[in-house]
Amino acid sequence: MKYILSSFCFLVMAPILMAQNVLRGLVTDANNTPLDGVEISYNDEALKTKSDGQFIWTITDNLSKTIHFKIEKAGYYPESKPVLVDDALDTLLAIKLKPLPNPRPNYIITKVKIEKEVLKVMDDKWGTDFKHAQYPKQYLDRVLTLNPGDDIQGAIDEVHDAGGGIVLLESGVFETGDLIIKSRVTLCGAGRDLTTIKHIGSGNFINQVPKMKLTDVVFKDLTFLGGNETGSGLNLRGDDNNRHERLMWQNVTVKNMGSHGVGISRVNHIIMDNSVFQHNGTRGGLHHNIYFLFVGHVLQSDCDMSFPSEGKSNKYTSAKYVFSQRCVMQEGKGNGIQADNNMAGYLFFHKLYMANFKRVALWFPCESYYNKFEYTEDPKWVPQHVILNKCKIVNNTWGAMWRIVRGPSYVINSYFDNEKIDMGLLKCDVKFQNSSFKTGNQAYTDVEQWPKDVKILW
Repeated sequence: MKYILSSFCFLVMAPILMAQNVLRGLVTDANNTPLDGVEISYNDEALKTKSDGQFIWTITDNLSKTIHFKIEKAGYYPESKPVLVDDALDTLLAIKLKPLPNPRPNYIITKVKIEKEVLKVMDDKWGTDFKHAQYPKQYLDRVLTLNPGDDIQGAIDEVHDAGGGIVLLESGVFETGDLIIKSRVTLCGAGRDLTTIKHIGSGNFINQVPKMKLTDVVFKDLTFLGGNETGSGLNLRGDDNNRHERLMWQNVTVKNMGSHGVGISRVNHIIMDNSVFQHNGTRGGLHHNIYFLFVGHVLQSDCDMSFPSEGKSNKYTSAKYVFSQRCVMQEGKGNGIQADNNMAGYLFFHKLYMANFKRVALWFPCESYYNKFEYTEDPKWVPQHVILNKCKIVNNTWGAMWRIVRGPSYVINSYFDNEKIDMGLLKCDVKFQNSSFKTGNQAYTDVEQWPKDVKILW
């Protein structure tokens, strides 16, 4: 029997339970401590471990019985792991990484590898039109190390005023009131299971200096835990003529915020890598795990935006040049993703897994943000140039409901199996390649044909 390996659906957050058709592994250091953010790759496909060090790789068919995983993490010697597939199906692959003799500090970011297939599809369908996110610059000459009880805000102010630097938090729980983040600051912990910043304030967890442009900010290796009165986890409001730029989250958890986990507007160059945004938005359906408004150049990789409390997993309003690979969104009371409004376009979702949303997994309405309670039928109010590649959209009430999505837009090698409709398309020009729709799609030529149980302005 021959096999092919694919990281098509990787539920890294799941407990390790033995089952067929998947390879399961655990990556640790020499002291058996699980390693977060380890990249497991094979044949230009990849995934990353979460804080428990686990990974799950799904197997389909048609390749060799022996495969060679490449295992990499900054600060450790890379490993090549030969695996006999038949033997590995019923076992846990235990992988240990050996640290380099002079490992670089953990507060230095690691760049995200975009799967080669993505770049090829982008080139084939869009040429050079897509503009990728830029990484933040880090200022590494100044490091302030804090222990629980120390003043985080004072340290942020100090490294910012000195020209930039690192605020390094040791293991433990740091309680803090409302924080103000500033430019050229990296806020890093010892690991998201080791360092928690707990909010005990009554406003937003993190705000900005009013009317001051924010640049080159990194959050890394820690957990932000909201309190009973917390608003948004991060609240930024930029200026269209002078946008905030270059923000990054890596190996971070953001949870239990009353409003948005991350709620930012007028920001360019946003990177979210191997991070979890869950159980945010307890204040109602207008509050989400992530809310982007007028943003450009977004890279989301190996992130989990499941379990939005009341709102959506991710709302992309007026978002342009968005690339998301290997992200998971599950279990919502309403819609999973909403993308809408003017200036929206060039959205590429690769190996996206969406399941168990009570309404629509992929909701692309056609409404004016400024008059959203009146139906507006104009392509400028809905994303143009959209690609779904190797996505799995299952067990939602409706898979995707799109209106007037045009430009070179494609659904490629994707799988849909939902309760009522897989894709409902009103006046769209979307092309399908090698994709499967178990429930079936509906095409509409007039808004009067739109299903009555799918509200126009959800």
